[in-house]
Amino acid sequence: MGDVLRALMADSDEERDRYLDREFLRQAVMRAIFCERSGVALDVDRAVMVTTVKGDHRTIHVLDGPAWDEAEPALRALAAKLGREVEVIDGRQL
Repeated sequence: MGDVLRALMADSDEERDRYLDREFLRQAVMRAIFCERSGVALDVDRAVMVTTVKGDHRTIHVLDGPAWDEAEPALRALAAKLGREVEVIDGRQL
């Protein structure tokens, strides 16, 4: 059963959101294929989708977990400096 169908059948909002996040991440991984930072082949269970948001403008990056762990402090600092919000979907936590 796919994650979208699981989301429709979820018993709670939290469970639904987790299934939808996993599906969003899966689509991003299929599109990117390789980590933008390390060049490693992406896997949904280890990938991280990072979205920076300012108004209606969204920028999405898909990284391998270790690459995100390394880049996170600098990216969050830069986003704060530029007035952007950071949204993260981490496959390791889904």
